[in-house]
Formats: sequence, structure tokens, C-alpha cells
Amino acid sequence: MNYKTIIATLLIILLFVSCEEDTPGSLFDPDERGNPAPEITAVDPPDGSLAGVGIITITGNNFSPILHQNMVYIGTRAAHVLEASETQLVVRAPNEIGDTLRLRVAVAGAIAFSNEIVYSLEPAIELHGTLTDAQTPWAIAADIDGNVYVSISRAGASDGVQKVKADGTLEEYVPPRIPRYDGMKFGPDGSLYLVRNLRLIARVPPGGGTEENWLPLRVGTRFVDMDFDEHGYLWVVGHNDAIFRVDVGDQSVDEFPFNADIRSVRYFDGYLYVSAVKDVNGSTTSGIWRFAVDNASNLGEQELYFHFSEQYGSNNAIALAITFSADGYMYVGTNGPDGIIVVNPGGDGWESLYPGLILPTGMIFAWGDGPNLYYTRGETGNNNQALIRINTQREGAPYYGLQY
Repeated sequence: MNYKTIIATLLIILLFVSCEEDTPGSLFDPDERGNPAPEITAVDPPDGSLAGVGIITITGNNFSPILHQNMVYIGTRAAHVLEASETQLVVRAPNEIGDTLRLRVAVAGAIAFSNEIVYSLEPAIELHGTLTDAQTPWAIAADIDGNVYVSISRAGASDGVQKVKADGTLEEYVPPRIPRYDGMKFGPDGSLYLVRNLRLIARVPPGGGTEENWLPLRVGTRFVDMDFDEHGYLWVVGHNDAIFRVDVGDQSVDEFPFNADIRSVRYFDGYLYVSAVKDVNGSTTSGIWRFAVDNASNLGEQELYFHFSEQYGSNNAIALAITFSADGYMYVGTNGPDGIIVVNPGGDGWESLYPGLILPTGMIFAWGDGPNLYYTRGETGNNNQALIRINTQREGAPYYGLQY
């Protein structure tokens, strides 16, 4: 018998021996059935949520109270498990969009997945309108029907003001003439008021058309934003030594001293708020100031409502656009790492809006219908300046220019 034959014989003998004896510590147990499969009995919200941000509660049986032992999939992506018990899981939705996604649960120790629920995840944030890469959006406004209006430039020239309808298609509202506008608001008479970093306020008649040079203000002033209060006055701001109040009926103008580079203005709940950069005790400060507005639309003393430079204080960022939800949360557009932050009512704290989903810079806001907040996002890296829609899950505060 040669050497190769001897080795082959020994291998065959060892194989028979190993088959006849149970191997201690074997990982395979033919009788093992695993833990009971998880079961889903209810999901809240039941029909769908927002991709990347929605909080979903899954009720059922046979879950694990240990967070990492539960795996929840919606579509092809895993949700982030926030809380766990044997009968309930709370998760944050993955950033996947679809109407018929499969929601299912796997639990460590259970061989089978749970039953499946058909679930919907809608985008929390998305590009709005059929603008091309060559079209750059600037000022935006919304009407009482939820349509969005946007001032567009194209290669430095004007593309007019376009009406963005609900289906995203564009319709010319103001013909091309002015390269861009920095601020736009609808007034109680249905006219569209516009400013463009000059001392002039322009106006477009209800229904659209060519703008008129409606009201020149004091020589040497420049204006970038405006807002209406509940008494029908138009407040106009920019890099000036005062805040300007305009009576749109007789075009009379009053000034209230406030020396600052104001980027945005919003009237809310009896106060006029401005985001500005100004000197505070010898230090250049970005912040949100507010003024009480009396029944005659006169301004009270200034109050630093939110000290952006200190309370946010990231990379020398500044506060740009501001607006409010109906329940008093202030949305602040920034050029910092968080494109938009949300300030608590009273100004005592803040959080990033949808971290990781919103890019800087939050330049200009317009609150549309329901929870939809639109903003002009600045150019960032490979991302063009764009018109963005955000589902904030909150209603916008009343806008007093939309009473026509």
C-alpha cells in the first residue's frame, strides 16, 4: 500500500467516526426553533410618515427590550430604533421615499421576520418647481392659494417673477426686466410689493404684469425685506439707521431709529422681529431683536430676543431669514452648518431643523399652505442655489398681507 492510499484510508475512517458521534459544542441544533417571530399589530401614524425625520410607534408582540436586538426595515433601509419594549418600538423613519414600502421587524434570536405592513414615507424636504440649473431663485412669496412666486435670474440677467403652481410648473407673473429682487410680499390689496437693495419699493398689480416704481424712500437707504402687520402697515428694512413704516394707502412714511444691517423682518403676535447684525457694547453681534407694536403701529423699545452669536455661535455664522409657526416657534435661516434652526418660544433654546437633511444657506422664507415652508437655499459646494419645500409638521403663523 503506497503513501497516498494510506492517507486516503485514514481520512475515510475519521469521517465515519465523526458521523457516528455527536460533536460537543456543535453550533447546529436540528431541534432549535428560535424565539417566537415578532408580530406587528398597529403602527402610528397608521398610513405614513416623513422620510428621515418621522417618529413611528410600532405596537405588537415578541420584540426585545434591548434596543440593538430589534431591527426595523421600511423599504430597503433600516430605521433608527429610539425606544424598545417587548410590545412596542419607537423608531425614526429612514430617508427612503415611497407609497408602498414594506415595514417589517426582525429580532435577534427569532428566525423569522414579522408580518409586513404596507407603509408610505413622504419627503420632508425636496426641490420645488421645475426650475432648471440655469435659473437662480432669489426672493419668494406665497399667495392665499398656496402658490409660490419666485424672482429668478439667469446668467446675471432677469427671468422675471415666476408663479410656481401646485404641480411645480412655472407661469410668468412679472416679465423679465429687473435682474433680481431680494424681498417680495403680497399686500392686503392683492398687489405684490418688491425691494432689491435700493431705496425704491416696486409694486405689481393683482394678477401680475409689469412692476411700477411705486415708492422711493429716503436718499441713501437700501431695502432687502418687508412685512405687513395686522393694522395694514408695511414695514421695510435693510442696512440703514432706521426701520421704515409705510402706509400703503397714502404712501406716508415714518421712521423708527435702529442702526443695523437688517436681513429679514417678520410681524408676529404683537411684535416686530428683525434679524440683524449690529454693534452691541463694542462687539459685532448677530441676533434677533424685537419691538412691541401698539395699536397705532408704533414701535416700543428694542429687545434682544435671541442672541444668535452667543446662543448658536458656530463658525461666525449669522442669522438671515426669520419666520414663525402658529405656535410660536421661530425658524431662522443661517449660513452656518445648520441651514435652518428652530428657536423655542421665548427665545430660550434652539435645535437644528431636520439635521443632515437641510443644507445652508437659508436665505429667504415664505410660508405656504399648511405645514409647507419654502426657502431659497444658497449655493453650497456642488449644490446650486435652489427653491426648497419643507414639511415642517407645523402650521405657519398668520400673514397679514394675505387678506385680499
